[in-house]
Amino acid sequence: MAISDRYILEPSPPITLEGREGETASLRLQQNVLLENGIVTGSVRRPDGTPVNAATVKLFNSNDVPFDHTNSNPAGNFSFPQVPVGSYFITASEPGLLTPTRIPISVTRNRPTNVAITMQIDPDGTKNAVFGIVRDTSTNTPLLDATIELYQVVGGTPSLAGIVTTNATGQYLFANLLDGEYFITASKAGYLSNQSAPLNVASREFAGLDIDLISDPDVNTGTISGFITDNATNQPIPNATVALYSISNGVETIVDITKSNSGGLYLFGDLPAGTYRVKATVQVEA
Repeated sequence: MAISDRYILEPSPPITLEGREGETASLRLQQNVLLENGIVTGSVRRPDGTPVNAATVKLFNSNDVPFDHTNSNPAGNFSFPQVPVGSYFITASEPGLLTPTRIPISVTRNRPTNVAITMQIDPDGTKNAVFGIVRDTSTNTPLLDATIELYQVVGGTPSLAGIVTTNATGQYLFANLLDGEYFITASKAGYLSNQSAPLNVASREFAGLDIDLISDPDVNTGTISGFITDNATNQPIPNATVALYSISNGVETIVDITKSNSGGLYLFGDLPAGTYRVKATVQVEA
């Protein structure tokens, strides 16, 4: 049977004897309430049995409320002393390893409860991450719902590695990235798109990469577009001359001229509010 203190060890004051005399040392003992507690001990190991040093071991009560946490020692061992009798869950965490499903345990009065935790290797445990914040250049405020595209550069050629959107605080995250060179582009309606400088990540690196967007000065302008076709054949007419007129007080003034493309399409952009007319023709040299 294991030895335990029913009462807390109580010392007397110092007693000095100088000769043939008798002193009294009566003690009032306080009952050890810790007898209603138990001890949780155990080990954290990898699948091959090697110990996991400095793993965070966390104990939850039966209501999923965290009770306490500690760290494993170089031998992978841990201990929670003075745990009240009851039901608990336990698990562990360590970078590069997967957090196991919580293990149910029972703590009994004045007894050790031993538990072995096995942690599997995280297949993405050595990969990298790129994260950051997208802000408005003029106000320095974070931008919600900005689109972030991540490109990996291999052999000088960029390829799309992922697309995410920013949250309410302008944050984005790309995780589980292979070692290599990356850059991001950011875009949002009403802003000019922007591209970051390239960066290299390796060996479980978490690289911060913030980026700013400039408000589009032409955000409140419009466009006029259309197709130029042959009236008889309905075929597109390329290289047609298309003139854009602004109409003010009944007076028409040319403000821009363009040409239709091979599909007969023309486009005028960045147009301020107003009234316009489009005229097209095809002119050749005699």
